[in-house]
Amino acid sequence: MLHWQLLVLLLFLQECTSFENMNGKYILANTPHQTFNNWSTNFNDYPGGVEYFEVLAGPVTSTYSEVFWTPLPVVNLSEALIKRFNNKAMAVVGLEADQVRRTKDGDISVPISVAYNHHYGANLVGKGSEMQHVPTPKVGKDKIAYHPGPKVGYSYVPVEVTPSNHTPFPSSIVLGYSNGGEYRKTYKGLAPPFAQIIESPTHVSIVPMQIDTWNRDKMNLTNSPFVPGPAPKNSYAPVNGPDAIYSGLLECPLTTRIRKKFTGGGWNDSVVATLSPCSSKKKEENILTSELCFAAAAASVYNVVENITTRSGDSPSGCTLHVKEGSSPAVIVTFNQEKISSLTMTTTTTMPSCGVGADRTMGSRSTNHGKTSVTMSLSASDNSVNITLIGPSDVWYGIGFHAGSMSNSPYAMIVRGGDGRVTEHVLGNHAAGVQLKTTVRVLSNSVSSSNGVRTVIVTRSLKGATPQHRNFQLSDLIVPIISAYGTTKELSYHAGKESSNIQLLPSEIGGSAAKKKKVTMCLCTVPAAPFGQGLGTLEYLPTGETIGFPFRCNSNESVLHNMNPTCDVRTYVGGLSTCHHGWHLLDADQEVPWSSQPLEYWMKFRVYFQEYQPSLHVETFDITWSIAGATGEYDVPVCPPGTPVENCTHEITGIIVPPGDDLHFVAAHYHCHAPTCLSLEIWTWDVTKNKTIELLCKETPYHGKGNVSNDKFDEDGYIAVPICMWGMEPPFERPPLVSGVPLFVKATTNNTYGHHGEMALPQMLLAHM
Repeated sequence: MLHWQLLVLLLFLQECTSFENMNGKYILANTPHQTFNNWSTNFNDYPGGVEYFEVLAGPVTSTYSEVFWTPLPVVNLSEALIKRFNNKAMAVVGLEADQVRRTKDGDISVPISVAYNHHYGANLVGKGSEMQHVPTPKVGKDKIAYHPGPKVGYSYVPVEVTPSNHTPFPSSIVLGYSNGGEYRKTYKGLAPPFAQIIESPTHVSIVPMQIDTWNRDKMNLTNSPFVPGPAPKNSYAPVNGPDAIYSGLLECPLTTRIRKKFTGGGWNDSVVATLSPCSSKKKEENILTSELCFAAAAASVYNVVENITTRSGDSPSGCTLHVKEGSSPAVIVTFNQEKISSLTMTTTTTMPSCGVGADRTMGSRSTNHGKTSVTMSLSASDNSVNITLIGPSDVWYGIGFHAGSMSNSPYAMIVRGGDGRVTEHVLGNHAAGVQLKTTVRVLSNSVSSSNGVRTVIVTRSLKGATPQHRNFQLSDLIVPIISAYGTTKELSYHAGKESSNIQLLPSEIGGSAAKKKKVTMCLCTVPAAPFGQGLGTLEYLPTGETIGFPFRCNSNESVLHNMNPTCDVRTYVGGLSTCHHGWHLLDADQEVPWSSQPLEYWMKFRVYFQEYQPSLHVETFDITWSIAGATGEYDVPVCPPGTPVENCTHEITGIIVPPGDDLHFVAAHYHCHAPTCLSLEIWTWDVTKNKTIELLCKETPYHGKGNVSNDKFDEDGYIAVPICMWGMEPPFERPPLVSGVPLFVKATTNNTYGHHGEMALPQMLLAHM
């Protein structure tokens, strides 16, 4: 690679120079009381004239289906520009952006159908600030920040380190509005006298989130028609026909490379046995009466043979279970009335606790109507799990652990037909998935001569060798499993399958029968979390990277009332949280194609500015709101079969109340995703009558027509959003006061096809007036 290709380029032009827009022509949205027939969106015509500088940041590199979401190296402004604005203010009045390949013939735009711009963060930073990874505020009791971001648990933001004594203006500004699939053909200018104002600008920081959708075999890099490449089974995008104009990867669908874990309550009210007292952190509740205790035990999976009520300091208080000697897996239920509390159990030093002395657990399960079975024995002192797998000797059979279906990417052990060789896998959704490095050791492998049944006993450590190998732990007394057997020797489609649970029970302590002590289990109730409060984590299996999923939808948003899948980890099927840097958006059983053909390109920005003058400029700043939960994303459900295409629309709504007492709208941008985005409306809202009052802004995106020979950005299926603008002179309507004003926001989408991870983010520019 030539040395010049490794450099960032910054070009500074004087005010008198004539130029053309970097991205061509723009259109604006008419607000209810004005039209823009005599307003030019050509920055060369901007009142008072403008200058600009350009920034190339990069490179961005990716392979097919890969997400790129990490900060690029900062780009310094020219020494002349830095010196000129030292201790002075710059008034930024507009912005353009692109993604380009650097060639000897100049910069060539990379089609968004090749590299989809999900969104970007851009900051112009002054000498008084620096970009820092700041811990993201924790949500609830979840230890992992809910928003993936470029670094898990952190937000990458400008932080002021040296306050200014020269001007009242900030030392950083955000350049992140209209920052997604609409970013190249959406006008990002301001009407005079409004401007974003920064003191002593020195450098630019850009954090792109890009998704590689380039079908290397069927598409070139210069606006050839889009051709879908491989996509995971969970993608909703059409793959053939006239509507196949966008990649299913841009939806960030949940793939079988990702494993969900629920931590905020079960699907239904349930009962759980634990080797520790009931824990509020695990949403477990104590059982406070003997009647409720015995009823809960009877409704559990355990074989109860005796109920006992007592008042004693020799056993844990509350509702407990222990194995009846000599009759495992039968259990005895005991309700101890001593020191029972609604808040806690066995917290005093005088009372024994559940699980004391537990070192081993064991359980068995017959599956597939007796065709297969499995036995598990876990030992903490030996750090081992022994697993006995029984099934037909002439065909494959196997078991997947901690899962109710193949779609949750379970860790599995498969026994081959013929020789009984054992392999380990992460299963795909109705697919073989990925074979893992073998970590089990075979203790025995035998076939019964009488019935042709094979028995294989394997052992491995409790902790998996990689995140994909899954951990086993004594505290898991109920292990959900899937089991199956086939018709061939090698793993293939199953002849029989079953989802079930293995019930593990602790062994008694001690050697002789006289010295054995029972290990007790606490029985707790686990109420199902209300919809929207199902919390958990999302783990990317190839690396073990984990993203938290806490509470995210609010009561003033329709997504919660309509039980949109985005609001709860139990129903979540794709979007921003399954789309992190370095993750590939294919299923576990899909190899990443064209891995030897990486894509490399640069993010290109042009910033239009004037020298700040108090008599000419009013400071403006940006605020991004969401009506689709904390991450701004939601699922668009497919319209019912038989619905006329023109009626296939979906709406979400939300109420926003801007803060302060003197904020006025200056410009309204709308961040949404192609090709489903149809419109955004912002109305004032009558709280008492629960109805809209006045329409402030309606934006209807322009959808690309594929006429790239005349406009390289007019790609089929992609969008430009005509923004609403306000100003102090005609043709503009004066900026409306919005502080303290309830605003009703409605987003409308096309739902001919379903869509994961659509976004509804009003990105507003406001001013104090």
